[in-house]
Amino acid sequence: MASIDTCQDALAKAWHQDIANSSLERWLALSEKNHWGRCPENQDLLISLFGASWYFTRFVFFRGRNIADIFDEPRTLDFTSVSLIQDFMKTSSGADQETQFETLKIRKNEIMLAILLAQLSGSHKQEEIESALTRLAEATLSCAIQILAVNDVEILDNIAILSMGRMAGDEMNFGSDLDLIFLYPGGSQDSAYKVSTFVRKLMRIIGLLSPAGLLYEVDMRLRPHGNSGLLVTGAQSFIDYHKGEREIWERQMMTRCRVVVDNGNIASSAFAQIESSIYQKFDEKILRTEIIDMRKLVVDELGSKQGQYDLKRGQGGIMDIDFLTHYLQLLHGHEDSSLRTSSTRTALRKLSAAGKIDNEASEFLLEAYDYLKTIESHVRVFDMKSISTFPKDISKSVGLLRSMNYQDDNIENAAGQFMDDYRDMTQKTRNIFKEIFSLG
Repeated sequence: MASIDTCQDALAKAWHQDIANSSLERWLALSEKNHWGRCPENQDLLISLFGASWYFTRFVFFRGRNIADIFDEPRTLDFTSVSLIQDFMKTSSGADQETQFETLKIRKNEIMLAILLAQLSGSHKQEEIESALTRLAEATLSCAIQILAVNDVEILDNIAILSMGRMAGDEMNFGSDLDLIFLYPGGSQDSAYKVSTFVRKLMRIIGLLSPAGLLYEVDMRLRPHGNSGLLVTGAQSFIDYHKGEREIWERQMMTRCRVVVDNGNIASSAFAQIESSIYQKFDEKILRTEIIDMRKLVVDELGSKQGQYDLKRGQGGIMDIDFLTHYLQLLHGHEDSSLRTSSTRTALRKLSAAGKIDNEASEFLLEAYDYLKTIESHVRVFDMKSISTFPKDISKSVGLLRSMNYQDDNIENAAGQFMDDYRDMTQKTRNIFKEIFSLG
């Protein structure tokens, strides 16, 4: 059986060493009390987890010995949404609805833990991690609908879901919420009421916290008319809304839209009818001005936390890469349908292949995107909150420094090296942003 003394090398590499050490002591005591032996065999990976995520440390203690296989046989991440759905439904088959949802939470968290372990072990790239997290979210959402609709299977053909933002782009990170738009075929008020009632129940269950955790936070602010809009939208109303005169920022938003649930072909048909409106021929100067103004507005209205660097909204951050990609897609998408993708990474590759952005710039932006999303991932995994900031006094974030392999014993030196690299990456990103938007 392992002991604290035999785990010193792994503890020395942990992101948050004190937390890893105290959690390991508790785990070893629990293992000894229950005669589990060396559980799991891969103690180094267990320690890495203890040092990285308090959220999943709690989950490991909640699951106990049942969690060992996830550490000793790490998932390859080659699963599909369909295979996950089959696994989920098989696991909970025959149970009552409440038990099925609790089982779904456990399986979802077990698979998310496996994805995190793949990241901690360095076996997968950031893009692969995000794709796996997105497939997991899609499968979880689909299973939640199936479980809830067990006594009303007709609802499955009368509800469709569009994902927005990161979920649409196959780019979800740890702590990402679900940005969703719900559609139904339309018809009578009774039909609207029935679908709305179902969606309310679905959102309540998805966000319900229990000892097994929760499934996801849900954000519906991107539906037509935002928070003031209806919970569910009739397909024809959705089509009319987006085929009408809309602000450019709404067209920009819809470049990150993808169908995820659509048994009745409601969403696929609706989206096909509005795609030409999203990717219409824009006046280049107006398009450029509007997107630049919106980029400034995001910072002015939402701002950043005082004393924090903002990975997402800060200059040279994730949003700069997103916005310049939106711009080029909308500028050229009317004549080149290959550019109509909901993924920022795919868009950059397609734009480069089409000669709409310099190859060297595209490659750098892909590198910067991975770099920034990796840091974002590392600041989120501790408690799985949707945050994208870190302290300007980076010496206070020893865990982040260690997670990014800045492990100089002198914290000030490590912080200085990290910030030099961060500023270099974001400044180069900002320079490309300014060049593309002709900002001088």
